[in-house]
Amino acid sequence: MDRATFLKIMGAGAGSLLFTGLDVKAEGLRYDLKKVKIYDNYVRGVHFRKTDFLNDLPVMNDVLQLERETDNKYDRFAIKVMRNGKFLGYIAAYENITLAMLMDQGVHLEASVSNVAEDISDKKYLDKVFSVQVFAKLLVPIGHLETNDLRTKRADDAEDVYRKGKIIK
Repeated sequence: MDRATFLKIMGAGAGSLLFTGLDVKAEGLRYDLKKVKIYDNYVRGVHFRKTDFLNDLPVMNDVLQLERETDNKYDRFAIKVMRNGKFLGYIAAYENITLAMLMDQGVHLEASVSNVAEDISDKKYLDKVFSVQVFAKLLVPIGHLETNDLRTKRADDAEDVYRKGKIIK
């Protein structure tokens, strides 16, 4: 890519941040700031916060707060899932690194309940009882958001398209 093309693309990106909603053209693309779902999966560790969870069950689309727990001795990327000031669980440790890094850089993330299990009982181990969806506002080319399985399913339930095929030993 030559310098002129690079400057056009960078100018269009910066301009679209300032003029969100306007058609800014660079290399034939238009950009806009959109609320994009970047995560959707079950909240972990709910069983250990059973009392708070069962006393005030979340419902679909309830607003949740995400809080970094940088002093967690087991996971330095830990993210607590909170609702009305009550600690309900964590974003899964095997998926939290990118979200934690975004939060550490000051990126505002919005979270809400995307699913609540129907068979919740205080007699059962509480696992996969509710899920959180996380959104960020991102600069994206208009019409270039890819449709895939993750737009309709939580990560643990979606088909893993990247690990298909033979395992190399």
